[in-house]
Amino acid sequence: MINWWNGLELAQQIFALIAIPSTALLIIQTVIQLIGIGGDDVPEDIDVDDGLSLFSMRGILSMLCITGWLGVALLETSMPDWLAILIAVAAGVAALVGIAFLMRGVYKLQSSGNIDISNAIGKVAQIYIPVPANGEGSGKVTITLQEKFCEFPAITTGDSALRTGVYVRVVSVSEGGVLVVE
Repeated sequence: MINWWNGLELAQQIFALIAIPSTALLIIQTVIQLIGIGGDDVPEDIDVDDGLSLFSMRGILSMLCITGWLGVALLETSMPDWLAILIAVAAGVAALVGIAFLMRGVYKLQSSGNIDISNAIGKVAQIYIPVPANGEGSGKVTITLQEKFCEFPAITTGDSALRTGVYVRVVSVSEGGVLVVE
């Protein structure tokens, strides 16, 4: 290892000093996240759909790794040092932006899986269990909500009972999560 280090030019040693610790930290971060410890780069109260989070820990470490190792490698070639440095830095910045876009895509795939019952208002449902008239009891309806087929308790304020198979419109949701249909 010492022979390798001593064989590097000063610029290569600087790039190696960037690459080695950033690679070690990136590997440690990846292993820790694979075993389930550690969180996301984006806090829960930030809406990741609105922007591109360029400066995450993962992105910065990736940029440093790419810049460092590519700088070491390109300085071994016969190209001018300034061009090798420019290419290495540009590749690092490209990695930073690429990781940001990748992570934004990954975060968009996340879903809590919770159904927001208020989204049922205005939608058509089908009576599954008859609904008594004038709110004198509840029945059940089936409805497709947030791309999921769901069953909810329902009441009606109308004068006639609603039989099984009848299509109804959800007009509101009571505090207890019961759909009011007509």
